[in-house]
Amino acid sequence: MRPSYPFTPDHHQPGSLASTGRCSWHGGDSRTVESCQGDAVVSFQDSEGTWQSGCAAALEELVERGEIEPLGQGA
Repeated sequence: MRPSYPFTPDHHQPGSLASTGRCSWHGGDSRTVESCQGDAVVSFQDSEGTWQSGCAAALEELVERGEIEPLGQGA
C-alpha cells in the first residue's frame, strides 16, 4: 500500500492537470466519470511511481481497493 498526502501542486509536473488542482486519477473529465468531484484533495504515486492527484471519490475508491493509505496515514 502506497502513502497518500494532502494535495499539493509541488508534487506534480508544472502545467499538468494535477498541478492545477484537478483530479488526474479520473482524467479531469468529470462528465465521463460520474463519481469524480473534480477538485484534488490527495496526492499520491501510482504503481509506476508517477505522481497523481485525486478527488475525494478517487481517494475513497483507492483506499477501499488497498492501493493507497487513508489520507494522513503516510505523512
